[in-house]
Amino acid sequence: MPTFHLGPGERWAFVSALAYTAVNITLRLAAPKIDPALGSLLRLLPLTVIAFGVVLASGARELRPHAPEFLGWRLVATLVAGGASSLVIGNILNFLALTSGGLGVTVARVQAGSVLGGLWIGLLALGERPWRAQLAAAALIVAGLVGVGIAQTSSLAETWLLGLLFALGAGTTYALANVLSRYVQVRRPVLFVTLAVSNLGGLVPLTLIVAGRATTGEAIAVDAPSAGAVLAAGLANAVALASLALAVRSAPVATVNTISSASIVFSFLGSVVLFQETGSLPMVAGILLVTAGIVVAQMRRVPPPVAAATPPGVAT
Repeated sequence: MPTFHLGPGERWAFVSALAYTAVNITLRLAAPKIDPALGSLLRLLPLTVIAFGVVLASGARELRPHAPEFLGWRLVATLVAGGASSLVIGNILNFLALTSGGLGVTVARVQAGSVLGGLWIGLLALGERPWRAQLAAAALIVAGLVGVGIAQTSSLAETWLLGLLFALGAGTTYALANVLSRYVQVRRPVLFVTLAVSNLGGLVPLTLIVAGRATTGEAIAVDAPSAGAVLAAGLANAVALASLALAVRSAPVATVNTISSASIVFSFLGSVVLFQETGSLPMVAGILLVTAGIVVAQMRRVPPPVAAATPPGVAT
């Protein structure tokens, strides 16, 4: 009989969904007024400081090539690649999507890209074959996200389609980063080292991009309130990324990304209440489908108990 399963990885995924809701709402306030590359860079600073502070305080032996605890260059390169893909490419695409498509469309399509990416990238890279409930849940969630997107387009400018493409791309890079993080975490479960190295993979390229553009005299859009909002989002982002790292340590990427879709429900409320974006029947239907998909994904079939064998010679 199917039962509802909510293990440690699933619970951490729900925490990440709440934290990402705070990130999305805060970034929606700042995205139109700050350069995407600079915004992505500022968003990384709080977690980078925290993660490297913890790693250095503990001796950073996992990052010393001659120490027995060293991660190994392969795992380090894997984390750097995950950070570069999601924290550079993904975050820039996410900023562009928020500017072009609005909060509702962005969150919906980022989650769609993440859910689908978790299925096919997890299968190809980790060999994690999704079970039937996960596939049914993904279909429900994507259908719900389509409804959310349709509902939101009526109040947006002509650039909503461009925002949709940016958001799908961002979601796919986030799924890839989760897969690479899980690859490392199942081999070496070191949370803050994982976060520090992944962030370094994003921090260095973004710093070079911003510095290079500033050197050429290019104007980089920013104002103090927007910078403060992005730094505040960075604190919530630190909670979200740490929760995700803990989630993929003990749960498949497809499961984690499915639960992360819960952020769409909270972001929907924020988009309507704070930004007066469209809330309509397709939106409500989409939210209900997403919620149903999250529930279905957690259903597990428990095998019936095996009856104890009767010892020979014992009457029954």
